[in-house]
Amino acid sequence: MAKAFSLKIVTPEQLFYEGEVEMVVVKATTGEEGFMADHVWACKLLVPGPVRFKESGSPNFREAKVTGGFVDVRGDTLVYADAAEWKDESDGNSSHS
Repeated sequence: MAKAFSLKIVTPEQLFYEGEVEMVVVKATTGEEGFMADHVWACKLLVPGPVRFKESGSPNFREAKVTGGFVDVRGDTLVYADAAEWKDESDGNSSHS
């Protein structure tokens, strides 16, 4: 099992997600970028698209959609998004944490 770290996805309205993850993949202006625990500091602008992450101990990735913002990777990873929704909300299903 990979080392876990804290991920927060924050919008102007709410703390959309908070949890322990092993990996997060975002769609930055330079393309898709993935981050794991102990990654060097990074700050990237995001374009509208998916934020995928693998929760600690889970074999599967969860996916949210953001409309833009930025990711700040330090000891923890913070995604500041203009807006966010779960991928399956467009299908009428919701599975919030």
